[in-house]
Amino acid sequence: MIIPDDYKQFLRWYGETFFEKNIIFKPLEPPPTATEDGNQYFDGFYGLMSENNINQQIDDYKNRIPGNLIPVGECPGGNLICIGVNGTSYGKIYFWNHENELEARLMIGDVAGVENIDLYWDNIYLVSETFVDFLNTLEIDNNDFEEDENMDEIELWLDDDLLDD
Repeated sequence: MIIPDDYKQFLRWYGETFFEKNIIFKPLEPPPTATEDGNQYFDGFYGLMSENNINQQIDDYKNRIPGNLIPVGECPGGNLICIGVNGTSYGKIYFWNHENELEARLMIGDVAGVENIDLYWDNIYLVSETFVDFLNTLEIDNNDFEEDENMDEIELWLDDDLLDD
C-alpha cells in the first residue's frame, strides 16, 4: 500500500478535518445517495492521532471495501470517501455506499458468484481522478437551511396531547 503524496501532505498539514457547515461535492459518477443535481454531502476527513484516526478506519473496513482502497473521510449515513493506494485505482477518489455492500448482499442471497471483496465494485463510484481534484470540488452548500434569512419566521406548534405521555 502506497499512500499518494497529495493526500499525505494534506494529512500532515491539516489532520482530522470535519466541517461545521454542510459541504457538498459533485462526483464524476453520482451514487444513488446524490441529490437531484448530482451533489453528494461530505462530513470530513479522518486524521492520524484522533478518535477518527485513519489506521482505525482501515482496520474497521478491512474486508468491507476492496483492498486497493482505504477510507479517508466520511459522508452522511455511514458512507465513505476512499483513496486508491495501488493498481489502476491509485490516487483516485471513490465514494463507497454502505447500503449496497457485499456482505449484506451475500446474507440475503442477492449476489451470486462474487465472494471476493476485491472484485466487488457495485457500491463504489468514482468521485475524482486525484485527491487535489476532489478538494477543488468541495464547496459550502448554498441551500444550507441554517443560512436561510427566513429562519426567524418558522414556528413549530405541538399538540398538548403529544406532551402528555
